Amino acid sequence: MGSLPLLPVELLAQIFTLTTTLDSGTTLRSLLRVSHLFHNICIPLKFSCVTLTTRLDVKRFHQELRLLEHSNTPAHLWRILHVYISLTQSDTQADITERDTINQLFCILRTAAETLQSLTFIYHNHIFGTSVFGQLYRHSFPVLTELTIHGFYPFPSPMSPNELPVPDQANLSSESVSSCANASFMPMLERLHLSGNRNPYGLLQLSSLDECFPSLTHLRVSGLLMAGSFVEEVKSALEEHSSSHNDDDTKQSSISLARLPPILPSKLQSLVLQPGFMPLPMRPGVTGSSAKKDLLMMERLKEIDEVSKSRQGVCVTLKERSQDPEKICIDLDLHSDWLGRMNGAVGCW
Repeated sequence: MGSLPLLPVELLAQIFTLTTTLDSGTTLRSLLRVSHLFHNICIPLKFSCVTLTTRLDVKRFHQELRLLEHSNTPAHLWRILHVYISLTQSDTQADITERDTINQLFCILRTAAETLQSLTFIYHNHIFGTSVFGQLYRHSFPVLTELTIHGFYPFPSPMSPNELPVPDQANLSSESVSSCANASFMPMLERLHLSGNRNPYGLLQLSSLDECFPSLTHLRVSGLLMAGSFVEEVKSALEEHSSSHNDDDTKQSSISLARLPPILPSKLQSLVLQPGFMPLPMRPGVTGSSAKKDLLMMERLKEIDEVSKSRQGVCVTLKERSQDPEKICIDLDLHSDWLGRMNGAVGCW
């Protein structure tokens, strides 16, 4: 059999780039071993799409990045664009090992920060979850556009005064001062998916989503259970958003009368809500208080869904209740969404 015709390097690079998002890099790693030419073309793409699902994955990748840094390898040869992290409960038990893993993870994320475009972070540890996600919010990701979080997450909060960047003393224009005052850790984030908090009441009141994510256009909140208070918060925020489109004076008066009114991000276009899995009652025919609260939440969600169909402004989508996590693995679903988004699919949206 004759040799394959040699394609231009630029065309091969385009073809190989498409493989980085097919299977978390498996195909690309195979291409690295085909020939010296293929190896040289694929090396800059090797870290484009990174999947870390065990403590050992994190340790090995952390070590590999440290070796690259110490060997003065050019940064363009290990640009990290998309990262998927999923640590299961079995991987997060020992406190000492857990701290080491988290420290290594954040070293990886700091290394990737300048180029990272999408991040899915699944963390099942209920003890450390709040602090880990809180730490994630305080890291700067200047070009991150999509973020998915699953676990017991806290609400994001804006930069504190001591975290704000210092204006350039040589150019103290009003624009530069204003940009520093309105700085954000994730200024380009457009899509945020929060999953794992059953009742994130206060998310639209206390978290200042607009300040944290000034470019946010899509918000999804999944796993809602007995979340009547949060649903009421969403309803109030949608009403406020709708009235602001009709009458600015009404908006100003309503804000002055209410303390910490729930407010949607100013650029929000799509809000997706999904109820979580509700186990069947232990005794058939007996409806407990939890089930009643969840039923009330579902009724209010359906009301919001119906009203939104005839209301201009933010598009509200009510998804079907999530399935039993013992039968359908949330990690696999989110990994599929992550890969799909990189390939232009709708994903969880």
